[in-house]
Amino acid sequence: MKEVLGTFKTRKNGNSISITVPKSAGISENELFSLQKENGNLVYKPVKEKSNPWKNGKFKNHDFRQDMKELELDVGNEKSVGNEKSVGNEKSVGKEKLF
Repeated sequence: MKEVLGTFKTRKNGNSISITVPKSAGISENELFSLQKENGNLVYKPVKEKSNPWKNGKFKNHDFRQDMKELELDVGNEKSVGNEKSVGNEKSVGKEKLF
């Protein structure tokens, strides 16, 4: 069911254009929306926090270190293959420090 909440004028806000959402729409401050273009119309749809595993708690007790062991990933101990600078492995040559 469509409900018309009013007609609203855009306004410039920094480098963006804003449209005011009336309180009667029932939207709270800091809610997250995605913007989609459907048949030439701009459509804002709420983004459900449940779909974000970092915010919904899905990974709260996940053991990522165990994943790295199972995948045989030695993160942080890789060998340099180019001009990378390794922190903590400094060697002095003359007045310069090589990393």
